Amino acid sequence: MATSQADIVSQMKAALAASLPELDASVGTPMGKILDAFAGTLADAYLDNQLLTYTYDIDAKTGADLDAFCQLFGIARLPARRATGTVTFTRGSENTDSVVFIPINLQITSATETGIIFQTVTGATMSVGTTSVTVPVQAVDAGPEGNIGPNLLINMSSPIQGIASVTNTAATSGGMDQEADSALRARWKATVFRNLAGTEDMFLGIALNDPDCFSANVVTATKSIREQVQITGGTATSTVNDAKYVFGTPVFLGTDIDNGVVFINGHDYTFTPTLPPVVTASSSTAIPDGTICDLEYQYTPVASRSDPANGILNRVDVWCAGTRAVAAQQSLVFRNTKTFGTSDFPLANFTRPNGTAPTASNVFIPLAYGPILTVSPTVTIGSTTYGLATAANPMGTVSGGVTYAYQIVHDKTSNGWTPQSLFGLEWSAANLPPNNSVFTLGIDGGYTYNEVPTSIQKEIDSWRLAGTDVRAHQATSALLQFSFAIMYDRLSYPPQVNQSINAALSDWLNSLGLSATVQVSDVLQVVHNVPGVDNVRFLNGTDYPGFTVGTANNYAVGIQRLTTAGTVQASLVDSTGRPKDWNFTDSEIPQFGGCIFAQKAQNSFGAY
Repeated sequence: MATSQADIVSQMKAALAASLPELDASVGTPMGKILDAFAGTLADAYLDNQLLTYTYDIDAKTGADLDAFCQLFGIARLPARRATGTVTFTRGSENTDSVVFIPINLQITSATETGIIFQTVTGATMSVGTTSVTVPVQAVDAGPEGNIGPNLLINMSSPIQGIASVTNTAATSGGMDQEADSALRARWKATVFRNLAGTEDMFLGIALNDPDCFSANVVTATKSIREQVQITGGTATSTVNDAKYVFGTPVFLGTDIDNGVVFINGHDYTFTPTLPPVVTASSSTAIPDGTICDLEYQYTPVASRSDPANGILNRVDVWCAGTRAVAAQQSLVFRNTKTFGTSDFPLANFTRPNGTAPTASNVFIPLAYGPILTVSPTVTIGSTTYGLATAANPMGTVSGGVTYAYQIVHDKTSNGWTPQSLFGLEWSAANLPPNNSVFTLGIDGGYTYNEVPTSIQKEIDSWRLAGTDVRAHQATSALLQFSFAIMYDRLSYPPQVNQSINAALSDWLNSLGLSATVQVSDVLQVVHNVPGVDNVRFLNGTDYPGFTVGTANNYAVGIQRLTTAGTVQASLVDSTGRPKDWNFTDSEIPQFGGCIFAQKAQNSFGAY
């Protein structure tokens, strides 16, 4: 609609000419002057309305203007974030008779990823007899470029006497660009009313206000799911794989639920709330085979501490992705009274960093600060030096005067990964120190924990409603490795293209957040959009003579999940080694774990 005075006058004169052609409204006439005055007032009103609309229209704002508007509601743009990870310093086995100090803020660079610099977050001490120590690191510059693959951080800015090598055994992650305008608008709309105590938006807003929490997920007692299922052989099974309780009502099944095209539960079909639930058609007439339906129901996720079967529905779990390493010290009295495999400490409830369960009869030593990131590589108790078990030195190994007897464990249930949950050391039953021995963990700076859940928990406790049990958890990272057969543009520089692919995949994974689905087609699209990529497919079983799906972890195929040590933990592939989509739970966030590239030409690219 026209808003200038001249346009308004012109429109009114045209209307009068059609309805009252004999009326003279030319310039200088009384009617012309009336129209000019009225049009001026109306134009001012249009302008005021435009300004007022813009003032409260978040979709019309960008940049600094958008920042200023959001800050009126206590919401600030998330800054760019620096990637984090760990590096392991190693010395030769022949040089273990001295103490080596790893300084804080030591810079480490990559040999291939130019311009990427990390620095140690804490210091550490490598005791006599110890051959390695793991230390948290953080990128100097923020951004997704800091998310690099394993074994790339290998150059120290200043050599350390006695240290032969340094490397990141797992990929670094968490590096992100500053929050984009579109993301800030979406977060403002989702959390602007977080001051309404007890709402999911409130808890989400609290978590995301922590400077090192880059994603969060609020899990309550009930979660609604709507998915498409196809009736085959008279039944359809839900694809939800993270439910611990399914509610029998309400349930909706139909070809167009939103417009009321639904089937009747108990008449056209039966909904069985198993894990996962199953829909059974009453007959092929009621719901013909092949029919694609929308299925909507409610369930309690495994990431929730609520237990509807026992009437517990008041628990809220806030899963937070992000790391802030803080050094800790703790004096301990060794006691062998807590053992794994008992009713109090079942093996299935705990996990080591490599994803395996602890061993029955091994002793559990709880620690005070967690979730744990790193622990001291050695501890001297009495006259014996005990070491942190590694792939090179498994539990029970004795090497260089060190008895490798302990490793990190966490409670992995819905109660786990909080500042108050069970975490600590698993100690080999065959290598126990004397009972009631006193020792201190962390004197060397090697004991660090993630402070993000602790900080968020304190903020939550100042907001939560009486009667609501809220816990902040550390989200578990699912490190994904991608294996590609790739054709490069003829004039491109493959190492630079690979670096761009790494950054693009890392940035895309970070954008998915928790409870995401990583679809194979989306991954290929992300890679194909990188300049310099001519063609790409996943490596699969046909690329490896002798491949079998039972040994898929031994081959670089499809999409694979890595342990924190960088070894393949799981391969979600079919019998031919081709990848399937990955569905993650409410407590998991997919993170970039690295890429494997096999360069191909047109005649060797192979079949998809």
